[in-house]
This record gives sequence, C-alpha cells and structure tokens, in this order.
Amino acid sequence: MKVKRTEKIKVDLFRVGDIIPFKLNNGEKMQMTAVKDEPDGMIFCSVDCLAEESCMNESGSSSGGWNESDLRAKLNGEILDQFPKKIKKLLTPFANGDLLRIPAEKEIFGENKCGENETGVEQWKSMKQRRNRIAFRGLDGEWEWYWLQNRAQNSATLFASVYSNGSADCNNASAAGGVRPVVKIKNPISAPACQVRDNEDEQES
Repeated sequence: MKVKRTEKIKVDLFRVGDIIPFKLNNGEKMQMTAVKDEPDGMIFCSVDCLAEESCMNESGSSSGGWNESDLRAKLNGEILDQFPKKIKKLLTPFANGDLLRIPAEKEIFGENKCGENETGVEQWKSMKQRRNRIAFRGLDGEWEWYWLQNRAQNSATLFASVYSNGSADCNNASAAGGVRPVVKIKNPISAPACQVRDNEDEQES
C-alpha cells in the first residue's frame, strides 16, 4: 500500500517542498514551504496567510506600485518584528534589500492575468496545482483572498490578488486582504527542523 509519509528532521540543505513550522512572537503559528531554489538561496512562501488582514495602501491608490506601498513598509517593519530570532537570523535579503515580500502574479499563475506585465519571473511549480494557490487566514481560519505585488493594468486603484478559490482577481488598494509572506534563506545552512515528505506528482489545474 502506498502512503505519503511526513517526518520532522534537521537539514543542512533545503529541497523544494520542505516546510518550516514556527511561531511568531505574538503566538501565531506559521508554516513556510520551499518553492524555488535560486543560486543565492531557497525561496519560501507561507502556506497560509497571516491571521491579520492588511490593505495595500490606506489611501486606496495604486500609485507607486508595490515599491511605494504601505504593505511593503508594514511587512518589513511590524510584521518582520514578529518573526522569531531563530528565523530572522536565517533570512537573506532580496535584490532590493527587503527581507520579506509577497508573491508576484507570475509566481502564482505563470502569467499576468490582472496585473502589469513583468519579465524574468516564472511560476513556482507547486502553484500549478490550484490547491496550493488557495490559502487560509491563519492556520485555522477560513479561505482567504490575498494580495500580489502587481498593480492592475490601466488602473489607479487596483492591485492583482488571488481569489479565495485560487483564481486570479484584483482588489482596491484600500481593501483588507490576506498577506502571504515570502522569504529567502541561504543554502547551506544549519536550519531548524523541517517537515520533509515524499514527493508527489504535480498536476496542472
């Protein structure tokens, strides 16, 4: 009989599909899964959204895009402050110097369905499955729609997002939506225990 077995082990080298479970300083439980191996580190995306919803911009404007958004500042300020020291010390900055970000539209869907076009970005293999595009609000909450980095095409107020059923959508920048943090951790590393499971075939949906 075939079974899918998950075990928690210490690792020195991450593999796509590994999951790091930990608690934020406020007690919230969090899981981050490895989604892409890059030359300078492994990209991890949170399995679910943070328990607290956030707007992209309180003003409701999409001016300045992700780079000038309130959410980017909040992620790399008060949200980053909630990450425990044992996780923060593993983080390596992205190209712009940030330690936290959210997914780009192509990383989720493989194309720009709602947001402005971006180049040099590929879909994470796991996101070919709709179930992996779906996220809950916290580990025990309801299905949640969540923000993506891309400002919507030809709009002064909208940003791309992922609807609660895993499909492409867009929302007003002032709306309160889910936040799925993304980090990069350098390999090799003496890392906390990861949940490692047998690989299963990826199917597009």
